[in-house]
Amino acid sequence: MKSFFSSKEHDNSLQATINAYFDLVCKHSSIIQKTIAEHGETPIAEYIANYHLPIGNGYQKKDDFFEVVYDYLLPIHGESIARRTVTDLSGTPVVLTANHHGVDFFAQSVQGTFLFSLILSSANPAQSTIPVIACANVPLNNLTFPRGMLLYHTAKNDCAVMPQKIPIFSDKFKTSYVSLIGPIDKDQIKRTVTRIGKLVTQGDLLPEYGDVLHDILETDYSQTVSQGWQSYSEQSVVLNHRLWNRMFATSDVPMDLIYMDLEAIASRLLIKDLADASSLIYKLMFDPDIAQNLISNLDCAPACWQGKKLHRRLIEDCSNNDVKRALGNCGTHFFWGVGLKNKLVPMVIEGRASGQPQLKGKDERGNVYTLAFDPLSIIDALKDGHLLPSLFTCYTSISIARGIGCIGGYYQSEYLPCMQQAVVKVLNKHASMKKICNQTENIPTGCYLSGMQTVMTKAGENNLIPAGPIEIIGRGGLNNEDFSKIKRLTIKEAHLSSLFETIPDIIPFPERNSTWHQDIPMCCNALLEDKIPLV
Repeated sequence: MKSFFSSKEHDNSLQATINAYFDLVCKHSSIIQKTIAEHGETPIAEYIANYHLPIGNGYQKKDDFFEVVYDYLLPIHGESIARRTVTDLSGTPVVLTANHHGVDFFAQSVQGTFLFSLILSSANPAQSTIPVIACANVPLNNLTFPRGMLLYHTAKNDCAVMPQKIPIFSDKFKTSYVSLIGPIDKDQIKRTVTRIGKLVTQGDLLPEYGDVLHDILETDYSQTVSQGWQSYSEQSVVLNHRLWNRMFATSDVPMDLIYMDLEAIASRLLIKDLADASSLIYKLMFDPDIAQNLISNLDCAPACWQGKKLHRRLIEDCSNNDVKRALGNCGTHFFWGVGLKNKLVPMVIEGRASGQPQLKGKDERGNVYTLAFDPLSIIDALKDGHLLPSLFTCYTSISIARGIGCIGGYYQSEYLPCMQQAVVKVLNKHASMKKICNQTENIPTGCYLSGMQTVMTKAGENNLIPAGPIEIIGRGGLNNEDFSKIKRLTIKEAHLSSLFETIPDIIPFPERNSTWHQDIPMCCNALLEDKIPLV
């Protein structure tokens, strides 16, 4: 790869360190490599002004998507925001799908959302909302930590343990899913406030950040408890909107941040589509030839399913740790089953040859779940919360069928085009599907907006690390001077500032240099201290 910074700017050892880390990242992410190669020297102001929004016309109309979005948002945000969101989507039918759902304190996704907002406002100055459809089939303890809060500027400036995790949900819920767990309650808030007080007393949390956390919990979180939300997913929609408003120094917040639950939106669309034999998802699932070809074509594809593992789960002891490891990451055929204690169960389609196909799965306790694989049974199961759509099913209903632009992260930019190509390949074998095939093939699916950050914070004298919402709010929010600095940064500088979170996300542990926690903050400080907004 071309040198990240030239030796004229900085000493050779620094240049070599940066290039080694970027070579490693680009080895594992072709989209990051492509973006830096094509746009690395481009200032963010120019990048956002020329960003090609993925707008296409799918086989199905977008109107029912707009209707679902309105109906989803109305009881959460009220009529004004629901209406404005749909108006914006009607003019610019593009959503950010790079983020995980839950209350977002993860610097990379929060700052990616900010860049998305700049792109939207550049494309349409009248835009008033930022639509984010976030995957909710994620455990509370995943990298973005929807289980609680993340603090980047820690009391002891130890980069090896950053960010500091402040859990709200107790440890017993850490493997629960955002899509399925109940809301945070007043007792959890009270325990977290007590824990924060102890951390400050012990010197493990800076008092100024303790005050910010305390205020957010007592004001924003407590307000959502009194509103009586029935799920953490809904509660997160409200809290992300409130936290976003705190992140700007001006009282005139640029746009409203509108989070939506990916699986909830897709489920509502599927209830419509599965009742319509002309819909794309109906044809893909229930035309026997098309369905079998699709299952074969996407077997072992990223973010889809592994048929051999799914079938083995039905006959092997899934409570055995060795078996669990061997059969892990198997995906699921179109839908996840929702088992006991709200655990997701991988499902496999069996019995097609007999003419009575079933979705069948087995959980880790040996409980077997079966459901007739027919439209009415699936519709009922979606309504009752017994099934949740897989990533393939979600993106097929939203993006591939309707042409809603989905701007994702470094993983989605690779797996969504693979899904689309498989659908096109299967449809192309049937003369009656040629028109649908052509419309599906023209949907733009490889769009990327992740792995970039534009605001950092000091960790001691010689280190810079990403800044999350707590740091930004603690500083009083972003101001116009910060916006000007952000727009002058280049795309490669924005990727550099995010390496602290990109590396643990995409680089396998054995390939990481043991000193990467120290190297990256030091390099960021040397290269970006005078360029990037600091909070």
